[in-house]
Amino acid sequence: MVNHILRRKRGWAGNPAFTSRVALLGEADPWLSVRYMSFKFILMSFVCALIVAAPVHASGGGGGGHGAKKEKAAKAPKKQRPITSLASWVAVDPFSVTVVQEDRVHGKLLVSFGMDVPDEALRAKAELIMPRLQDAWLTQLSHYAGTTVRAKQAASISDVSTLLQSTADLVLGKPGSKVLIGSVIVQMK
Repeated sequence: MVNHILRRKRGWAGNPAFTSRVALLGEADPWLSVRYMSFKFILMSFVCALIVAAPVHASGGGGGGHGAKKEKAAKAPKKQRPITSLASWVAVDPFSVTVVQEDRVHGKLLVSFGMDVPDEALRAKAELIMPRLQDAWLTQLSHYAGTTVRAKQAASISDVSTLLQSTADLVLGKPGSKVLIGSVIVQMK
């Protein structure tokens, strides 16, 4: 009887998932099931809208508010405290390079250093092209970590210093800066 009604209304009798759902719910009318599915869709849409709107509301976004609008003053980023009082010091972020040997990660090489650039024009250039310097240093340190660093052996600080100094001179276009190593740490697995 139910199969005949389903076939007559919309031809849904061929869908086993629908007929088993109708049989499970004990409903003779397929439209009750459709209404139930529409209700679930509307409910899920409402829940998704709440999930999306909650962070916006919590962050104070969305315009309006109570009373006068408050404008937030843009905060300037905090300057890092310099390591030294030298005016010629150029700070460099520390590097962490993965040591890959035989197509496996064996550890990492951590290098922290800075540059002393007494010449003002060269120091301004070094600060201006710092992203290029960092890219060149990262490339050279990655190559060094993959070819020279070995397990149970300390990294040669003089080799790392020479590598960083020659890279700095090459990118800056002329000598005049002095790379000063803070630390070179090798962490192997």
